Amino acid sequence: MSTQEFLHRLAPLAVHDSRSIAHQQKFSFVSAFVARRTETIQSIHMPVAGLLVVLEGIKKIGWAGRTYTYSPGQAFALPTGAPVDVVNEPDPRSGMYRALFLGFSTDLLTEARRRWSALAAGHVAVDPTVPIKPALASAILHTSEALAGNIAVSYRVTEQRILEVLLLMAESGAAPLRPDIKTGSISDAVRSRVRDQPGHAWCAAAIAADLCKSEPTMRRMLRQEGTSFRQIVAEERMRAARLALLSGTSTVAEAAVIAGYDSLSHFSKRFHETFGCTPSHCRASGGATRRQRRGSAAHID
Repeated sequence: MSTQEFLHRLAPLAVHDSRSIAHQQKFSFVSAFVARRTETIQSIHMPVAGLLVVLEGIKKIGWAGRTYTYSPGQAFALPTGAPVDVVNEPDPRSGMYRALFLGFSTDLLTEARRRWSALAAGHVAVDPTVPIKPALASAILHTSEALAGNIAVSYRVTEQRILEVLLLMAESGAAPLRPDIKTGSISDAVRSRVRDQPGHAWCAAAIAADLCKSEPTMRRMLRQEGTSFRQIVAEERMRAARLALLSGTSTVAEAAVIAGYDSLSHFSKRFHETFGCTPSHCRASGGATRRQRRGSAAHID
């Protein structure tokens, strides 16, 4: 795919500026940055980790003591909380500046670290520039179209597309997956450990030691991020149970074990409080979705 084709296919997703709403989203999203005059924004912090592709005009960012300039077809990625200075310059011919931003949810970043721990432990690149090679260009295009709702795919398919983008970025050294606790991501680091074994009898002191923190310090840092050790464990256990039920690979009793619950009634109550439906209903809805997909596939064949 040529750069021009890549930009042409992304252009319909960046017609109107949508950055003000998108950054309020909890999940992964795609948003457009559109401006008709030069914008200069100093000392802003990235609200979410993400990848930005310039479509029209020029983008300049000040990061880690250096200034980087990006033209149409070029991209960069920054972590959550990164402090940057930004200048957006419209194209002199069209009078427009356009860029597309892929925001990555904490959940999917954590999942990427879990899957590719070797890449997560690798060298953290200082230069935020992301080389747009053909495979990544294709993945960005398909992911952006799915997130924008331009193509009909399930949320789980969309998640896999986002993970593909993250993997391609990580393999090129452009997307460090390792949590940086110094920038306030200790909850992300705790979550990544719990997600590996949600049913394990987790001990706060043990995870704190693994993070080279005292338990009181870890708990204080978690409170500052608006969460707690208990809350993270509960959320990850419910998430694991829900995925197991939707996939159809587990019964309700097995999902309870996956989530670390000895009592089926206690598990069912907690599941209903979290998702607003019973585990049985969740499993049944997942089965209906799978049958629908098989029917669609058969129809296509």
